[in-house]
Amino acid sequence: MKKTIKLFSLLMAFVLTFTACGPKEALSKEEAIKLSDGYVQCIANRDYETVVANCRDSVKKQIDAAALQQAWESVAGTAGGFVSATATNFEEKSGYATVSTVAEFENGGFIITLSFDSEGKIRGIWFNFAPEDSVYQPIDTDLLTEETVLIGEYDIKGVVTTPDNMENYPVVVLVQGSGQSDFDETIGANKPFRELAHGLAQKGIASIRINKRLYQKPALAHEQLTIWDEYMDDIYAAIDYAKANISENVFVIGHSQGGMSAPKIALDNDLKGVVMMAGTIRGLEDVILDQNIAVLNAMDISDAEKQRQLKAVQDGVDAVKALTEATAEPVLGVPARYWLSMRDLDGENILKNRLTVPVLILQGEADFQVYMDKDFGYMQSVLGDKENIQFKSYPGLNHLFMPQSLPGVMDVTEYTAENHIPQYVIDDIAAFILE
Repeated sequence: MKKTIKLFSLLMAFVLTFTACGPKEALSKEEAIKLSDGYVQCIANRDYETVVANCRDSVKKQIDAAALQQAWESVAGTAGGFVSATATNFEEKSGYATVSTVAEFENGGFIITLSFDSEGKIRGIWFNFAPEDSVYQPIDTDLLTEETVLIGEYDIKGVVTTPDNMENYPVVVLVQGSGQSDFDETIGANKPFRELAHGLAQKGIASIRINKRLYQKPALAHEQLTIWDEYMDDIYAAIDYAKANISENVFVIGHSQGGMSAPKIALDNDLKGVVMMAGTIRGLEDVILDQNIAVLNAMDISDAEKQRQLKAVQDGVDAVKALTEATAEPVLGVPARYWLSMRDLDGENILKNRLTVPVLILQGEADFQVYMDKDFGYMQSVLGDKENIQFKSYPGLNHLFMPQSLPGVMDVTEYTAENHIPQYVIDDIAAFILE
């Protein structure tokens, strides 16, 4: 049965597939860029069939043209007409060639990354919003200072923001949501992590924010990828850097999947406190199922087609829950090892029984990706008696903790227009940390 799965996920980026096979000699840079240019043009022209036809057989088992279309339109549904494309990065690792291209459309830029095997077949596709600027210029004002840093064994780029004319300030480590994003967590025209860093610095709180590893180095993706490979090891390295160079008074702020991860991060690293923004203690697969149900209900397709697609997602979710260490094949287009590593987060148990530091759980009431009832409400029901845990929700704020701009719209077009985190959200976070 073909799969037409809309992998909406907790944040707006997609890794459609990883595959396994013993690699041979990689394509040359010229060959890989030529292939990538052609397939980017196909995606820009909505010719999804050609792209899928040139995928490896193992990839075709995970996606079809309809699934590719849904994934692309979830990121770029209102992109407008195609303008231009420029290959910006080539990497070769373990016999695979990976090319990242910035594709400019009328209403925004997007990064399309393709990975090829030695025969030129597509083995992976990534879609991301493109940052507005390719090189970050740290600012230096009378309120705060910023410097770029390199973190961990892969020299992941990051930015340290410190308040000026102050000493002995705490520091927060910012952890993005799912998908591959830059250190600002750039979503369309919005940079929520930059806003948080600048706003907190003006309140006397330093921060460090870093790229997701596969955003910076997509060639490091592999068929055994885990959350530790993707971001957790780099976050732990950022914490070590913060303790050694900024302050030993370290907090973690996690957004979306980063919020899911924050309790585990705090427990393992002896941090002073946790802020979960649009996080959850449910399984990621359960959230994906609910997101797909909502999206399918809003789609103008027949009931039979809705049921077919929903069954495909439900089958994938059931497969995730049944995973064992012996499972090798990807599930829902994601490596089995990744799903298994998500179990390491163990959020409900950690928050209920193991973590004693202060925790602040925040939720936007207009969030259509993490839910007031099933996520925020569930956490209140099972953790509400914990004296170290506080809850707060904000009417009218979406998944990025920005005012909802398109009521009734349930896709990431909500984030294409410039928006901002209200000062009262930053004030609440700062007050919690400074207590």
